[in-house]
Amino acid sequence: MKGEISYYKILGVDENASNHELRKAFCKLSIELHPDTTSLEIDDAKSKFQEVLEAYENLNNSNLRKKYDNKLKEKYRSKQNTKVFNNLIIDSNNQNLVGNRRPFSNGELFSLFLLFIIISISLICSIFIASFTGKELDTIPTWLVK
Repeated sequence: MKGEISYYKILGVDENASNHELRKAFCKLSIELHPDTTSLEIDDAKSKFQEVLEAYENLNNSNLRKKYDNKLKEKYRSKQNTKVFNNLIIDSNNQNLVGNRRPFSNGELFSLFLLFIIISISLICSIFIASFTGKELDTIPTWLVK
């Protein structure tokens, strides 16, 4: 959560908005703010589009939305009970809210496994080919030899 603007205000929806309403607001804002389709400056458009994207990602996911709503409630309660003297207070619960991504899917894990296997096989084949062609594995780079 960056600054004082809530994700609900960024998307322009009510706190009780359904996923359909969130998607509708996101689509409308993404068309307006996308750097390729807007008349705003590119840097400004990118930053606003990223804010909208972050807000939608956090509110569309039910787990992240519950955590975000709880954080808003806690923040509202703490503002009522105490005065804030320092804006640089780091909240340990913030770790679960921003930057938390979904775990890898089975397909992504399988792709990473295949990538590891291919790199391993390539390395083994290169050592095997180098040993049969008579090349030394402990060679000195030519730029070191004078």
